Amino acid sequence: MEISDRVIDEATRQFLQFGIRNVTMDGIASALGMSKRTVYEMFKDKTELVHMCLRVLREKHKERNERIISSSGNVIETIYSFMQEGIKAMNSINPVFFRDMKKFYPETWDSLHENNEKEKFELSKKLLHKGIEEGLFRPDIHVFIVAKLFHEQMNLLADEKIFPRDEYSFADVFQGLTINFIRGISTTKGIELIDKMRERD
Repeated sequence: MEISDRVIDEATRQFLQFGIRNVTMDGIASALGMSKRTVYEMFKDKTELVHMCLRVLREKHKERNERIISSSGNVIETIYSFMQEGIKAMNSINPVFFRDMKKFYPETWDSLHENNEKEKFELSKKLLHKGIEEGLFRPDIHVFIVAKLFHEQMNLLADEKIFPRDEYSFADVFQGLTINFIRGISTTKGIELIDKMRERD
């Protein structure tokens, strides 16, 4: 692994764990056993490092999604895997990270958020069409509307005013929302598959 990759990995780990404001270039360098000067030779400042970390995170997220889709036997398995990965990711990220992004890097956050929203919406539509083809989702659903509804519910899930982290288990809310929503658009065959997957947990 190249030195720059090690810096990006460590910086990402610290940003997600402690928030961006609480992390310093000194702290990143110290954790890697290198001088601060070495870090600055690769990244001119913390802002550039933050942007690079976000770019790498985005690429890894896309790769993970593609891997999940290609390795799943059907769309229910795909969504279930996405749900488990989402729970794991959100439980490992300090909410301060998102607050810092919005406060200190508003333009970057808005751009990232807008791109993510478009990609997630397109992915939702793709999975819904696939589910209909596989006979797991009802053929009478309006794909665009259902994708929009599911998408907006996911955004509600991340809203701490509605579901404060200290009052609600993210895993419980995420799972409850996802499973109930998917059951509502599934055929009998789809519901049976969902129930079988839940029994395995």
